[in-house]
Amino acid sequence: MPTRHGSRQWIVVTAVLAVLGLVLAACGSDSGSSDNGGTNKGEVTDVTIAASGSPKPGGTLKYGVEAETDGFNPTTNRWAISGLMVANAVFDPLAAYDADGKVQPYLAKAFTPSADFKTWTIELRPNVTFHDGTPLDGAAVKKDLDALRASALTGAAVANVSSIEVDPANPLNVIVTMVDPWASFPASLTAQAGMIAAPAQLDATGDAASRVPIGTGPFQFKEWVPDNRWVGTKYANYWRTDSDGNKLPYLDQVEFRPIVDPNNRTNALISGDVQMIHTTDWAGIASLHSQAESGNLQVVADPTESEESLVLINTTKAPVDDVRVRRAMALCTDRDQVLAVSETPADKAADSQFAKSSPWYADSGFPQLDVQAGTDLINQVKAEKGPVTFTLTTTPVPVNTATTQVLAQQWSQCGMDVQLSTSEQSKFIQDAVTGNYQANLWRQFAATDPDADYVWWIGKNASGPLALNMARLNDPQIDQALNTARASNDQAVRKQAYADLQKRQTELLPYIWLAHSQWAIGAANNVRNLTNVSLPDGQPSQPFQAGVERLTETWFDN
Repeated sequence: MPTRHGSRQWIVVTAVLAVLGLVLAACGSDSGSSDNGGTNKGEVTDVTIAASGSPKPGGTLKYGVEAETDGFNPTTNRWAISGLMVANAVFDPLAAYDADGKVQPYLAKAFTPSADFKTWTIELRPNVTFHDGTPLDGAAVKKDLDALRASALTGAAVANVSSIEVDPANPLNVIVTMVDPWASFPASLTAQAGMIAAPAQLDATGDAASRVPIGTGPFQFKEWVPDNRWVGTKYANYWRTDSDGNKLPYLDQVEFRPIVDPNNRTNALISGDVQMIHTTDWAGIASLHSQAESGNLQVVADPTESEESLVLINTTKAPVDDVRVRRAMALCTDRDQVLAVSETPADKAADSQFAKSSPWYADSGFPQLDVQAGTDLINQVKAEKGPVTFTLTTTPVPVNTATTQVLAQQWSQCGMDVQLSTSEQSKFIQDAVTGNYQANLWRQFAATDPDADYVWWIGKNASGPLALNMARLNDPQIDQALNTARASNDQAVRKQAYADLQKRQTELLPYIWLAHSQWAIGAANNVRNLTNVSLPDGQPSQPFQAGVERLTETWFDN
């Protein structure tokens, strides 16, 4: 299903989505086979091959990603999943998640809050340089974060920041002051907002500002041929080493190839055109697993928090601005039929942005299938306002268009007239952020820490020419829940606040929840370290989340 797309981090979505925080992950096993079929009840068993020895340097890895990106400037471009994949190659995030889902320093050395969580000191690592040779220091980070604040696209995401200053006592320290307490601030620096671009890129004009990224990451930009490939070469002065002191990365080069059709992407891996892919397509996952069980390739699944496929509704556009219409859409949605179109297992059905296994999940009484109740609501609206006609839009991917056809048919049975439309992903995202839509088939909300999704739900981001709250829903009760959770590091307080959020969203229905996504990574048999391995201090990292991973420690075992 389309990306918000597609976090759960400074996502300017995934759909402008990456500015706030999408990244969690799942570890691949070292066994050469799995115990059982692997795709029953939504479970995908990892099938990987153990390394024959120590990591070997060299080689070019070709990686099939799900879409093209409009550019690679973290302060101005819209990054979904594919954009974040490239970003993790050319930039480093200030923070990242460990294997337990806790935020840890990455490009930063430490994060230190004040007692009231209104001031944070970011301590940077010494002796880190950008690809153009300039040093990473407090001035560079301040310049980047100030550019985020000034950007029409990302400014709303950092609206709670009142000032950013370099510590006069230490040029490697940046002091960030908040308007309101922000206890989970480092979580927002695990994705787009935490990717630090070099001053030279931020000062560039024209196409160079987005087409020629300059970061501190493991791979240095070589070329970008839109809709064909993005290529990065090994950065010789990269700051990270492995546990044995060997310089990272291992690979000489990475090449990201946008392959929009999930079937074509899977086939590209099977045929050897690429050596790795990511996918949420259940038919593709089943094919990958079958191939892996036959010994032809490897597959690793992400069991952690992932995005939800959903219907995103513009609550300011008639007729879907009427909550009765939105409730009727929910009541008339047969999720079992919808899931069947994409071969999604029934136990992946969603009634919240959180899976039932999540510590944040609360049963909010989300509407279940009741065609008569939905029809009654639509008849009420028709009697007052006339016909209920609106457009449902998606991206031109076969499974997406098939899903919208099923939804349109279901809603028409309740008296709604649904027009169907498709849009290329970049325009699809742009239209969502500018409010140029009524209802979209969508995928979003993969944040490990739900505060990273704050920007998509808070009322102050619900209006204007660019609105990160793409449902454009401004509600005081939702705002109160979000601000209560943001200001506290007490898990009980935060859990209740997110329960209140889910309850209120169910009352107002800006989203029709459909299914929890399942991400999987497929790889050729000679690829090792399919997912993230470690953080800079050596502790295990979250392997990947929502289709995003770092290739810093990936290598070929020939």
